[in-house]
Amino acid sequence: MNVLDGTLMKQLLSYIEGFLSYPNSVLKELEKEYQTREDVAPHIGIHVGIFLNWLIQVMRAKRALEFGTCIGYSTIFLGQGLQKTGGHLMAIESREEFYQEAKRNVERAGLSDVVELIQGDASQFVHHLVGPFDLILQDATKSLYPVMLEKCIQLIRPGGVIAADDALFRPMGFREELSKHMDEYNEQVFADPRLVSTILPIGDGLTISMKR
Repeated sequence: MNVLDGTLMKQLLSYIEGFLSYPNSVLKELEKEYQTREDVAPHIGIHVGIFLNWLIQVMRAKRALEFGTCIGYSTIFLGQGLQKTGGHLMAIESREEFYQEAKRNVERAGLSDVVELIQGDASQFVHHLVGPFDLILQDATKSLYPVMLEKCIQLIRPGGVIAADDALFRPMGFREELSKHMDEYNEQVFADPRLVSTILPIGDGLTISMKR
């Protein structure tokens, strides 16, 4: 049986999704927005969101950092997990209009005391951060992934995890100006002796790298 067959993959995903549920009702509303709006980038999706929420709880993470908040979908998944661990999330979004939307959505989700939202350029702001962090989610502009990797490694604690969304853009056939950066990032993390990395085929691909 070929698990890469398109029909079979849909059946597998449908089966898995039958067991998944959103940890916050606001996420259901945002899911519908992503399906109808053209001004927002593709989101991490429920599979990646549930995994990161689970990972935070398994790690008992206390400090997490997110680059690329958009309107707050992934932020709420992360924040919901950190609420259970008594942790805190710093989330950075470059676009003012998305920052304002994310702020409202985080408030609606009841996570304002867990999430600190910052509006600014991630590639600049990252140099002003002080670690260590338990988890870093990279979901900002794809060209920044390779550029920001070294600083992320410095900020993450030993045993901490750097997660990068959209890792499978190239084999999925996304345009080269996007996929080349993801491919470069994957090459970097798998070659770096300070990291132990793998790629999960969920959503558009998630590269997870643990700092030795």
